[in-house]
Amino acid sequence: MMTGNKLAAGLLALGLAFGATGAFAQAAAPQYMNGGIGEGEQDAIKAAAKDYNLHLLFAQNNGEYISDVKLEISDAKGATLLTLPSAGPMTNVKLPAAKYKVAATYKGQTKEQQVTVSEGKTSNLSWRWDGAGK
Repeated sequence: MMTGNKLAAGLLALGLAFGATGAFAQAAAPQYMNGGIGEGEQDAIKAAAKDYNLHLLFAQNNGEYISDVKLEISDAKGATLLTLPSAGPMTNVKLPAAKYKVAATYKGQTKEQQVTVSEGKTSNLSWRWDGAGK
């Protein structure tokens, strides 16, 4: 069993060794639930919302929900954590407490929002597009 400085040195050596070979594991993608086309899907996503701390909604200015939104969530360092090529109209994501940039692109128009996810709280973001008719 390693303790103190020996443990730290051992972990550093192990990290350097794995990093040098490119075998260092990356963090798993966040859990998410996406959909909401039709009442059944909307009900399922709303019922499961309590298990996710970030809720996203995509719509037109007239309130009509839209899908086929490219969604990208990045951490404060700019590393992409989640990319969905066809999100919406509702997306729930489970993320660790931190600051994130959320970018949503629909019909070539990208909109970004910053969000701070806090422990034990839910964050809600929504986007609306002009003339985003199907």
